[in-house]
Amino acid sequence: MANIGILGGTFHPFHNGHLLLGQYCLDKRLVSQVWFIPTGISYLKSGQKILAGEERLRLLKLAIQDHPKMSALDIEIKRPGNTYTVDTLRELHELYPQHKFFYIIGADCLFSMEFWYHAEEIFQLCHLLVARRDGKSRSEMRKKAKDLSERFQAKIHLLEFQEMDISSTKIRERIKRGENMTDLLPEKMAQEIERKGYFKD
Repeated sequence: MANIGILGGTFHPFHNGHLLLGQYCLDKRLVSQVWFIPTGISYLKSGQKILAGEERLRLLKLAIQDHPKMSALDIEIKRPGNTYTVDTLRELHELYPQHKFFYIIGADCLFSMEFWYHAEEIFQLCHLLVARRDGKSRSEMRKKAKDLSERFQAKIHLLEFQEMDISSTKIRERIKRGENMTDLLPEKMAQEIERKGYFKD
């Protein structure tokens, strides 16, 4: 059995915040591998113009190619219809019954997850590793984790990971302005974004 960290997201685009969070979980030996899973059609972002799933996956693979304990999975971009976390976790358990899954999220998700599709099942299918985000305090996070643990028997570990002021939205805005992205994006991925002219319109 291996402890597998799952880090999902639109990754429009993937950035150093995602990479460093995954590496933190590896360095702390909370997980032995990190699997990044770009969303397919997110019901939370319907109507938004999002780079095609295959392109986001290709950029992600460029970003992590020098990190042997990191992988990129295409299970959500291949699945038809809206993407739901519970479906992904069900599929992972079916494909890899020998593994234990740790879902890596930001504090914003901790405070909204109980309203996700089949949330009660999500809590049973994985452990949660939660990083600070959106200025949430440690006390707020501890209180919410206790609440979810009591109501859903959720298994939650709060990370000491330093909150980073990086967002895909800010990155896209900087790309539109023609600014240098080497401080926010993995180098090979940044070069490919520049070569392809992504996120400039």
